[in-house]
Amino acid sequence: MTACKELMLCDSDIGKKVYEFEQEITLVIKTQVIGKDQDDAFNKWLNETSSRNIECYDVKDNNIDVVNSYFKEYKHFEGTKEIGTIKKEDEQDEDSLLEVA
Repeated sequence: MTACKELMLCDSDIGKKVYEFEQEITLVIKTQVIGKDQDDAFNKWLNETSSRNIECYDVKDNNIDVVNSYFKEYKHFEGTKEIGTIKKEDEQDEDSLLEVA
């Protein structure tokens, strides 16, 4: 596992460790749709572009014939891994870039 390049490393971080936390999220979303038949309802649901935001997730909902009827979020914490320690790429070079190794 490698550290993200987006981490902002600075000299005051030297010697600190980088950890990665893993969380699994499962969403259960139910939507009720009015249609002539199952295919019509499915196509209507599939092509719906209107949405409603529920707990930071956009769900299909036009408040007319495509309506969210249930939303549940399940979270499970998977664990923590140590990625590495922040240090200079070249310990002898004062201007060396920082890395996680």
